[in-house]
Amino acid sequence: MRIYENHDQEKIFTVICNKCKKVINVENNIIKEGLYEVEYQFGYFSHKDGEIHSFDLCEDCYDEITNSFLIPPEISKAVEVL
Repeated sequence: MRIYENHDQEKIFTVICNKCKKVINVENNIIKEGLYEVEYQFGYFSHKDGEIHSFDLCEDCYDEITNSFLIPPEISKAVEVL
């Protein structure tokens, strides 16, 4: 969950993990910890047609969830880290 300094959503005040409520370190609008950000728009044939869901997970919660997968996520290395 992101909390912004004002309504224009340009400057992040804080980020909180939606699962465990851990406060994520943010300095000068830069997230300083591992964070998994999700924004997904459901399409036709779902029970949530047209809804956009968004949430943030700290790295520990991401690991906890993905470790429960019967088929693990595909992992590759980035050529350049931004």
